[in-house]
Formats: sequence, structure tokens, C-alpha cells
Amino acid sequence: MRRRRAGFTFVEILTAMTIIAILAGIVVPKLADTVTRAKATVIATSVQNVSEAVANYSVTHTTYPPTAAMGVVPDSLQQELGANAFLKTDYALQYNNWKLWTMLNGRPSLTSIVGVTVQIKDQRLGQLVLAQLAKQYPHFQWGQNYTFIVYGL
Repeated sequence: MRRRRAGFTFVEILTAMTIIAILAGIVVPKLADTVTRAKATVIATSVQNVSEAVANYSVTHTTYPPTAAMGVVPDSLQQELGANAFLKTDYALQYNNWKLWTMLNGRPSLTSIVGVTVQIKDQRLGQLVLAQLAKQYPHFQWGQNYTFIVYGL
């Protein structure tokens, strides 16, 4: 007479491992997409913070800070944004100040247009940022750079 041992059979263990592998195959890509969407929200919030800082700056000043290099916060905006606000691991921001000559009442007038360029290496992340900010700001894209006009148009 055979005695039955306590424990699992090979088939039961194999079945459990197969089910776990299928569930992991479903969950892991969803988790990665959720992380990418969260990063896109952080980047979009950074652009909106710069937009608010520029609007606050324009209340007390008649000119805007000059264009700064990629990843560098202009000196006059550092108080509101912090010195390290533009250079992160997944992206870099660049503050842009363009001058545009226009005609106002028949006279030439100089207008400032302020933009924020976001340099993102991950194309999927860039598209998610673009989707979040496209309705709020005029924009254009050049390669890995996404530029949003935050003030002046």
C-alpha cells in the first residue's frame, strides 16, 4: 500500500508558475506605462511652474530675463523656481526669451515671447508631455526638443 506524501506535485507547481508568469506579463507593461505617465505629469507640471513664474515676474518687471542655457534657470527666476529646477535625470528645460517686432497703431513695437523648451530623450515620454500641454500652450517640436510658448502670444 502506497502512502500519500504531503506536498505539491510537479504539475501543480508548474501550473502555479504558469499562472504567475501570465499575470506578470500583463502587470509589468502596465506598471511601466504608469511610471512613464507619472514622469510626463512631473514634466508638464515643471513647464506650468515656469509659466506661472514668468507671469509673476511680468507683474513687477517690464522686461523678461534673457535666454539661459539648457538646464540653467535664469538668475531672476531662481527665487521662485530654485537653481536646480531645469536639470533632471529624465529631461532638461531651457528658458527662451524671443524678441518680435510688431506693428502697434502704425508704429513698430518690440514684443517678448517667452517659451520653455523641454529636451526629452524618450520619445514615448515626449509624446505624453505633448498630449498634456498641447491644449494649454502653443508649441512646436524639433527632434527631442518640445517647445511651449508660455507667455506673449
